[in-house]
Amino acid sequence: MRTFLYITPYFPPQSRVGALRPLKFARHLPASGWRPVVLCDLWPGAQVDLDLLDAVPPETVVLRDWTRRAQPAWRRLHHAPPPERAPGRVRSAPAARGWSSRLPAWLNNPELIPLGEHGPRMLDNLRAARRALDAHPCEAVVVNADPYAACLVGARVARERGLPLILDFRDPWAPCELRRPRRPRPVRALVDRLERAVVTQAAAVVLNTETARDDYRAHYADLDPARFHCIRNAFDRELISAGAPQSFDRFSLLFLGNFGRFIKADVLLRALAELRRRGVPPGGLQLVVTGRFPEASWRMAQGLGVQDMVSLHPHVPYRQVGAVMEAADALLLLIQPRGRQRFAAKFFDYVASPRPVVAVSDNPELRTVMQAVGAGDTVAHGDDAGLADALWALWQQGRRPVRARSADTLSAEHASAALAGLLHAAAPAA
Repeated sequence: MRTFLYITPYFPPQSRVGALRPLKFARHLPASGWRPVVLCDLWPGAQVDLDLLDAVPPETVVLRDWTRRAQPAWRRLHHAPPPERAPGRVRSAPAARGWSSRLPAWLNNPELIPLGEHGPRMLDNLRAARRALDAHPCEAVVVNADPYAACLVGARVARERGLPLILDFRDPWAPCELRRPRRPRPVRALVDRLERAVVTQAAAVVLNTETARDDYRAHYADLDPARFHCIRNAFDRELISAGAPQSFDRFSLLFLGNFGRFIKADVLLRALAELRRRGVPPGGLQLVVTGRFPEASWRMAQGLGVQDMVSLHPHVPYRQVGAVMEAADALLLLIQPRGRQRFAAKFFDYVASPRPVVAVSDNPELRTVMQAVGAGDTVAHGDDAGLADALWALWQQGRRPVRARSADTLSAEHASAALAGLLHAAAPAA
């Protein structure tokens, strides 16, 4: 079994999205002949899900040493009793009102600081990476970003040890269509310079979508386009199959996640009002939300007279989402209107379910993938009638409709084989 250093500050027990992609790779790469030595972080107040630890293969070497705070945080977490009445053993620190919330609006812009809070820790990160390679000889270095400071550290240690470097950017850094316009010109120039340094060194650069990959090829037109690759996020059915069976007492449209600043419930609430107008009786249909539903959304629901059609479900730990999807009748996906370079990570979990998906998105690539795998319907933002039509058609089909999938290319096994191919090409066997 060949080994590589996997620099991924986010890794279980952290429950954020950035920790799930490396977990899936760690689970499936050994089948292709590569074993990661994971170098990760942890800190007091990080949101964690202890059940995710059970999904990490026991043979995976995990070094919680990325920063000085990691080991103390791990010891406290590891020895603390599980919280009472917390489903899925999920813990999180209460949200703190940080210093950034007290800044004037024009200063409250994270893009003013290119590497954010991770920049000052880079010397400690570099020492941790060196210790990891001293203890565990590896044949390559892979970085799971963000944080993008990890790319600079990974590039430095790879250069010192003469190892090939693979950057898994996931989402774009310098050419990000959402973040780049918010960067002042000097910051933009610095980010461009930092990214070019690591991209030029890397044997391969990985993005989450074909659109982002193509944007990188255009941004670095002077480099070989074959350097840039797309490995999408992926589903892992076994990983999300730990939940107990559930049931809903009426036709249920499931929205996994939170509504907030960028993803708003308005379009769904208007669709509920239209469904009621078309004849869905009281108690005939509900929108089930597993995350945050803001007060403004409640007020809108009341104004439309559909507050009785909205049901808030307790938080669903990641390993249990399969059961709640099985209980639902349709799965809802909202992608913010601006943004062609990203897919919502939950889309890939939706693909693992047989339930039909209805996506509200203007992303052409998502529409193409939805059609290719047979997941369901895509409706453009602003097409309220089209959304109501899609939901009405599903409701008329009755409970628990099944939509056949052709989704093997979106599996974690397929994604891991693709990354293993990049590792084999970057570090040919002697």
